[in-house]
Amino acid sequence: MLAARPKFSGSLTYPRLSRVLCSWRGRLGTALLLFFLVFLTTYPKYIEILLDPSPALTNKYFFNKIEHPLMPAQLAAGTHGAKSAFRLTVPLLAKVLHLSSARNGQGIIVLYLLQSLLLLPFLILLMRIFQRFSNDRSTLLLTLSFATIYVGKSFFWDYDFWFDGYAYFFLALGMALRTRSGIFCALQLACWTDERAVVSLYSIYLFHLLQESDFKLIGIRQYFNRPFFSKSSSIVILVALTYLLGRLSLAHLFDLRTPFGEEAGVSFALVPYQLKHRLIGIFLAFEGLWVPILATLFVLQQKKEYILFGQFSAILMVHILVAYSVFDITRSMGYAFPLLVISGILMVKHLAEASSRLSLLTALLCIIIPTQYLIYYPRQIPWTLFSYPEIKALMMSFYHV
Repeated sequence: MLAARPKFSGSLTYPRLSRVLCSWRGRLGTALLLFFLVFLTTYPKYIEILLDPSPALTNKYFFNKIEHPLMPAQLAAGTHGAKSAFRLTVPLLAKVLHLSSARNGQGIIVLYLLQSLLLLPFLILLMRIFQRFSNDRSTLLLTLSFATIYVGKSFFWDYDFWFDGYAYFFLALGMALRTRSGIFCALQLACWTDERAVVSLYSIYLFHLLQESDFKLIGIRQYFNRPFFSKSSSIVILVALTYLLGRLSLAHLFDLRTPFGEEAGVSFALVPYQLKHRLIGIFLAFEGLWVPILATLFVLQQKKEYILFGQFSAILMVHILVAYSVFDITRSMGYAFPLLVISGILMVKHLAEASSRLSLLTALLCIIIPTQYLIYYPRQIPWTLFSYPEIKALMMSFYHV
């Protein structure tokens, strides 16, 4: 069952927009428009795989992962492949689809295309989540905001087997679903796509806990009262425990390891240096979506909802620390998007009259600020509209085949 939508004052109702967003066709049409907006403003660099005569040789580590997913990789600790020991969801999908043997490995592009297509249901899920607790205008503007920051663009901007789009989709699915079995399966798939999704479980647990109590956190007892264990929020704890047990079992049985330390580029010792030289990454990851975050923290402090204020702040700090303990800061910060969803909902609930204007400001900032990807240094994600030379080179390669 879906929660009943809250009622808002007349100044926040838009009949035509409401009719669009309340119908399946309307949400699909809106998501399609946003999908093409993301495509036009995000160059899908993964298409350049087709210029490589043998991707199976160039990216041998990933193809070995497909063929032997539980075999330890003999790679340098600092490489991306060395950190993929427990990232099993996408390699297993490739194995099921028999993609590794197609055209010397060029068939692996299907994984990227599927990831790009997942942006469409991802946007629909976001709209559906916001609709439960928000007004129609804020729903549209907040969804647009997500589409125009790195989180939305990651479904296209991928060229090194990151597959964050898969993880983001499964996390959003775990938020949108109400059935315990559905939540469990979706979040397990997210965690086995990238372990950074495990950090997101805290946000998703808080989201389910809040929606079960009209987004009010009265006291600590609310976490573990008797009815709690029969609600959907409790399943998120089971997801975390199951993942931990599964990971320990695989490490013991197959000697799988994820390298840790400064040499591997995964260490909390990196945090002071990263904050000193790359502090801008905190802002660039969320762009305009810092507006609902700051508005939420301000309102919670003003209303003296200190428990929720503390939980929200703690989760945000954990995501920042995790992101700054590695070099791919923007990718890691993207896994905080469930917390951004919570902040958008809380902003609308607590600032009903001002939320529409704040949502507009959020969307405008996200649109105006060029999306940057920070790994060592910021790099602007190129637009497909302005990538004619790259697309021409690809087309010419087909012409000469």
